[in-house]
Amino acid sequence: MAAAEIERHTLIPTRKTTIAVFTDIHYGAVVSLTQRRSDIADTLLLRAVQRMNRLVHPDVVVVLGDLVDDGSAPAAPERLARLRAILDKLASPYIVIPGNHDGDEGAFYQAFDRPDDMVDLCGVRFLAFVDREEPGYNASRSRLDIERFRRARADYDGPIVALQHVCLAPPATADIPYNYTNAEAIVAAMGAAGVVASISGHHHAGAAPVRNATTTFVNAPGLCESPFPYLLVTLDGDVVRVERNHLAMPASLGLVDTHVHTQLAYCSDNMDVEAAIGLARDFGLAGIAFCEHSGQLYFDAKRYWGGQAARDGISGATPEYNRMGAYLDLKQRYERDGVTFGLETDADFGGELVLDRNDRRAFRWVAGAIHKLPSLSTPGVTMEALEKEFLTILEGLVTRGIATLVHPFRVLRGAGSGPSERLFRSTAELLRRSGTAAEINFHHNQPPVAFVRLCLDMGIKFSLGSDAHSLYEIGEFADHLKLLEDAGVTGNLADVLVGVPG
Repeated sequence: MAAAEIERHTLIPTRKTTIAVFTDIHYGAVVSLTQRRSDIADTLLLRAVQRMNRLVHPDVVVVLGDLVDDGSAPAAPERLARLRAILDKLASPYIVIPGNHDGDEGAFYQAFDRPDDMVDLCGVRFLAFVDREEPGYNASRSRLDIERFRRARADYDGPIVALQHVCLAPPATADIPYNYTNAEAIVAAMGAAGVVASISGHHHAGAAPVRNATTTFVNAPGLCESPFPYLLVTLDGDVVRVERNHLAMPASLGLVDTHVHTQLAYCSDNMDVEAAIGLARDFGLAGIAFCEHSGQLYFDAKRYWGGQAARDGISGATPEYNRMGAYLDLKQRYERDGVTFGLETDADFGGELVLDRNDRRAFRWVAGAIHKLPSLSTPGVTMEALEKEFLTILEGLVTRGIATLVHPFRVLRGAGSGPSERLFRSTAELLRRSGTAAEINFHHNQPPVAFVRLCLDMGIKFSLGSDAHSLYEIGEFADHLKLLEDAGVTGNLADVLVGVPG
């Protein structure tokens, strides 16, 4: 994460407010401008939305135009509807304005809600502008819209934030190739109204904030270009902070996603091996490891979800439902340097792997997973009893050569008060003695920081697994890295992480 750039101003917000800024999504077909990833724009936006909900929790999200690459294309209404459906997943309120690529303003606002002239959210008054396009990809603002600043201040003494698509800054002050032809008049009206921040998109590279006596002018970078940036703008007392963040992981970290599913998973959303390999590269990963559920390759969906794989083990599998051959075909076709195929091997209630011995020979590594416990659904069962069952199965798993224990305590999620410190220590001891890594995994899961700290103290290594069942999740390690930081990891990540055999 880049260090925050701090800009001071004269008005003091009544509360701290964080604004997430997405702009220039450019959803569309593959374009000749190869740096513009229009083809994965919906995946990028979904990744951004889920990160906001899970980790960032902004007060407001603003989306500043060019949502689609070509608003006149026949598919534009469908694409806008798709982006609207994704943005509606936000836990935060959001404001959307069109850009110069979005086509007809009326058609755009059939897909999205048109903001009022003044939108009051979270202690901030937002003014959203849709301005006239001018030659050279510049813009101009009408006198009526400039007058909006005065009206916005007349009955309001809190912070005002202006939103527009095209870059706006006092002339000759910012490193931007575009501006408003009447920027001086707009900036003067902002100053008279004490506008605290002006936020724009349009210039995909973005630019450093510029400040005058009253206003911080922010130019956000385009989400559509690697490493897929977005901004967090925080109003806090007499300070405006601007943080630039990226959806991609820093390539310098050399991270490997050791837990990615395929189209063969019963719980797959839109997984596809070929697409996943490309996204791993896009998202800055050094490698990707596919890790399909062994039980789902041997059992039909009804029996798998019903728990038969855990109750009966591999002996309960029948040939007519065996899809291991299909998984091995994917392995044969796609495995290469940086792309590995292993198994998320289910455990039966005796701690045996739900994995045929002959099939195991085809894989360099297998991970172990505890998805079921014998008494998990028994009314009145105690956490102590469940923890005993967990340890019995785990003891069997780690003696059978698993490389890592995936999502260690997810099976206990929602059961009573959660796993105890006693279980953490017993689990860590088994992992340490067997040389098994512990996976950090946030898929329907919240890894306990106390367990991570204990493992670090005991010298137990970690793997990073997205447990991706949807393409946007691949290599999404923002939570993982924050957890390691919270647990006290400050040095080289290679000292605490494992990858997979090459």
